Amino acid sequence: MNTDINFVKDWLPPLVIFAGVILVGIIIQRLIIVSIHKQSVKHSWKAGPAIIRSLRGMIVLISILVGTYLGLRDSPLPPSTLQIVEKLHNALVIFLITFVTARLLTGLLRAYIHRGEDTRSSISLFNTIINIIVYCLGGLVILQAMGISITPIITALGIGGLAVALALQDTLSNLFAGIQITLTRNIKPGDYVSLSSGEEGTVRDITWRNTMLLTQSNNVVIIPNSKLSSTIVTNYSLPEASLSISLTIGISYDSDLEKVERVTLDVAKLLLKEFGINEGDPTFRYKEFSNAAITCSISITVQQLMQQYVIRHTLIKRLYKRYKEEGIVIPFPPVNTVYLKKEN
Repeated sequence: MNTDINFVKDWLPPLVIFAGVILVGIIIQRLIIVSIHKQSVKHSWKAGPAIIRSLRGMIVLISILVGTYLGLRDSPLPPSTLQIVEKLHNALVIFLITFVTARLLTGLLRAYIHRGEDTRSSISLFNTIINIIVYCLGGLVILQAMGISITPIITALGIGGLAVALALQDTLSNLFAGIQITLTRNIKPGDYVSLSSGEEGTVRDITWRNTMLLTQSNNVVIIPNSKLSSTIVTNYSLPEASLSISLTIGISYDSDLEKVERVTLDVAKLLLKEFGINEGDPTFRYKEFSNAAITCSISITVQQLMQQYVIRHTLIKRLYKRYKEEGIVIPFPPVNTVYLKKEN
């Protein structure tokens, strides 16, 4: 009986401290999250949701570790065991702080760089760099907290850095090329690009080593960043994603030119309305008197490069049908007859 009473006396204070610290951690986490949420809603603060996602659950975990350590420190455990517990506690707390820091920084980066649904993956490269730097620093701090000197490690890294750089020339060139591509913003996920080597497609992601293009056939082309940075690239999404396309038409010399213009513009306007394009009105211009027809062109603005193919396809069909209904003739090209003289 005395043993049970002594056990309760020895372990009741540590348990009370453990429960109290956890309760305080839950309250603090709740107050911080509610306060940040209110401020982010009030001031339209982009960083608010990222901070909330980073802290949710982490403060409680840290309070559990702190409560465990404080409780065990006042327990009847031997000093040697307490020293091990203290080192393990410090390492776990530093790891959690490192994890929260990495998650917070990547969340903030995502919040401030993200500019639309098609650019959500634009930060893979910087996410990788941030995670590498933060976790490496966290690992060094953990080693120092465990009583392991990090000076020899830093010295070895400095000496071996040259050898590593020589061995990883290709990898490092791709890494720095990816950083340069991302920072200049000349090419970003969501852009439709064409390379001088013939590849073209929509940029899906820029990683620490490669850039991925999604082609029109729904295949992925993987291009090393160093190759992409040294080639000629046409970006069809800059300075604007919209572009103007034109269709050249030939009509008969017997046609009523005013009627042709009116009918062509009517067809183009109806087509753009069906596709939900409201940027700019179609433009009609007569170009020249050719051998067999009067040539004209209709120019319209499309919102994306990939739209031009289906819009041009549909426009040709609609114009051909409407011209037949209105009696507008599209003449055949002139036929040239070649006579060959046979020599005796």
